Amino acid sequence: MGGSSWWLSALAVIAAVALMVEAVLWLRRQWLLVNVEGPSMEPTLRDGQEVLARRTRRIGTGQIVVVRAPDPVLGWAEAPPRRRRGRGGPTGPWWVKRVAAGPGEPIPDSSEAVPPGHYFLLSDNPAGDDSRRHGLCPAESIAGVMIRKF
Repeated sequence: MGGSSWWLSALAVIAAVALMVEAVLWLRRQWLLVNVEGPSMEPTLRDGQEVLARRTRRIGTGQIVVVRAPDPVLGWAEAPPRRRRGRGGPTGPWWVKRVAAGPGEPIPDSSEAVPPGHYFLLSDNPAGDDSRRHGLCPAESIAGVMIRKF
């Protein structure tokens, strides 16, 4: 009797650990916590704050998004998106930017519209790097929308 209860206890512990691992993986697929670096989003976000983002494809103008950093030379439009092995979402390093225009909307200070599948992103601080320098951001490079800052 004592031997079988030990096995049942061991199986219960293994099952509990497996459930906790799966819960953590599920949370990582749904949420993203990113540290803000630099002054590009001041005054809204300061260097050192953290941003909690919900992974989603529902992105609206005016929202703050977590986006894969562009290639320093090629920008967003030409850089192939980095993907997680076995998953469809982009990987970091991350930038935090505001959506200034989405698909079909006019690009700020231009007569052109944002093409389908792209976004025009701006820093809140005019001195920050954004779509003015790196071009339009492909939708697949956006990881999620900011829900809360810490």
